[in-house]
Amino acid sequence: MTNTNLSQPEPMKKPKHKVKTKTFFTLGHQGLVCWAICTNRPQEEAIAHANSIGPTGISSRWQLSETKFPDGKDNPHDCPDEPGSKHYLLNC
Repeated sequence: MTNTNLSQPEPMKKPKHKVKTKTFFTLGHQGLVCWAICTNRPQEEAIAHANSIGPTGISSRWQLSETKFPDGKDNPHDCPDEPGSKHYLLNC
C-alpha cells in the first residue's frame, strides 16, 4: 500500500535581498600606535570592532587619527578596490 499523502520538502527560497558581509582588513601591519584598516562597516562600528579584536593594552583606545595617510590621502577615504568600503587610519 502506497501513501500518497507524503509531502515533499519545499525548496529553499532565496532571500529577497542580499545580506552584505561585513568586512574588516588590516592594511599592511598593525603598529604599536597606528593601524590602517579597510572596512565596509560604519566608522563608529569599525573603531569599536578594532578595539574589540586588537585592544591597545594601554589606557587609550583606538580612535580615528586626525592626520592624513602617509601618501597624502584624506582620512577616511574610499577604498579603490572594494566599492562601499573605506580606509581608516587609527591611532591610540
